[in-house]
Amino acid sequence: MSVGKPPGTGTAAVTTDAGADHARSARLHDIELWFVEHGVPHFVERKTDGSMLDTWTRALPLLVVAYLLLGFNALDLSDWTLAENLLASAGVILMLIGAWAISNRLRGVDSFARPTDVDAPELALFLFGPAIPVLLFGQLGDAVQTVLTGAVILTLIYVWSAYGVGPLLRWGWRRGRRQVASLGSLVARALPLLLLFNTFLFINAEVWEVAGTLHGPAYAVVLLTFVVLGATFALSRVPSLIRSVNTFESWDDIDDHLEATPAAHLIGARPDGGGRPDSTHQVDSLRFRQRLNIGLVVLFGQALQITLVTIALTAFFVGFGFFGITESTVTNWTRVDDINIFLSAPFGGRELVLSEPLARVAFFLGAFSGMYFTVVLTTDDTYRSEFSDDIGPEIREALAVRTAYRVERGTYGTEFGRRRGR
Repeated sequence: MSVGKPPGTGTAAVTTDAGADHARSARLHDIELWFVEHGVPHFVERKTDGSMLDTWTRALPLLVVAYLLLGFNALDLSDWTLAENLLASAGVILMLIGAWAISNRLRGVDSFARPTDVDAPELALFLFGPAIPVLLFGQLGDAVQTVLTGAVILTLIYVWSAYGVGPLLRWGWRRGRRQVASLGSLVARALPLLLLFNTFLFINAEVWEVAGTLHGPAYAVVLLTFVVLGATFALSRVPSLIRSVNTFESWDDIDDHLEATPAAHLIGARPDGGGRPDSTHQVDSLRFRQRLNIGLVVLFGQALQITLVTIALTAFFVGFGFFGITESTVTNWTRVDDINIFLSAPFGGRELVLSEPLARVAFFLGAFSGMYFTVVLTTDDTYRSEFSDDIGPEIREALAVRTAYRVERGTYGTEFGRRRGR
């Protein structure tokens, strides 16, 4: 005679398993939110493939608004009257809705069905649909511009979403507010290195003749050159910093970094059959996007320091020039008879002026100072050590949490680390 299960046992087991899965999902969600808040959203693992179409599907409401606004490129606010523009706006809306309905019918869905995802037909409609009314109004150049603008919008949405620009900026803002307190020490360290040379440049007539008279794209290219050179020097040290924080001596070392995080409950968790990382192991299973995410965090942290110093030095040059450089001196140095004066004020028996050439020279030397400070950060051992001590522990903590997170998800495996030869 067989003994049956007590009544309700199977249902209770299913309920218990469902409750455990829900609690586990909630804990994983808390860790994922922690990743986002700390500027590493690409540490979050999803079942979706994260394709470009998925990215645009999440931005579907924004795409609908952009679709309508792009159609208004057919209007002519300068030459048409208000009534003509309003009438044209109504026509544009009707044509865009008509294009939407025709597209839906061609795909076998209701004429005015709301899109729920983005596929190739929706992309084609977004790119070329708004150009239809523009072409009907005989504006070929504006039609091409509308298509290109749509392509730019799709690219920006993809980059913003796929590479976590929003979370990274929010992390940078919070970190920047903390770094404001250290601005004084940063400037104090930079001033002896920069002001001794740049002050002589600031009172040099040739610098004013060159930088003070630059306008438009040429001036932008000069400033951008300093930024690109500085970014190149900064990028050169990112791989070495990542390697330095990407190694854990043991699982206990990982556990030590979990205590103040949402992954604290995973202290002691180990992968099934997984070995323990030692000095010959690195967490080198990072995907390309994850390595890029860490690189952006490193660059963003350094860029904040450089930007703070650059702003402070630019403000110094503006203030120094406002009190020390007269209008006649600016005229003689720039060899421009009529200079643009932003602000003038009497002070101590003389007229203080804030001129356009002064602003241009100040920003020129500020950008140069930022580039020079970046070179110092990347070559001076003291600066590099201080920066590594500042941002290194944050990255190391994030890598430890990611390891525990993957153990909990059951995705920790052979790609965690490859044994390196001694």
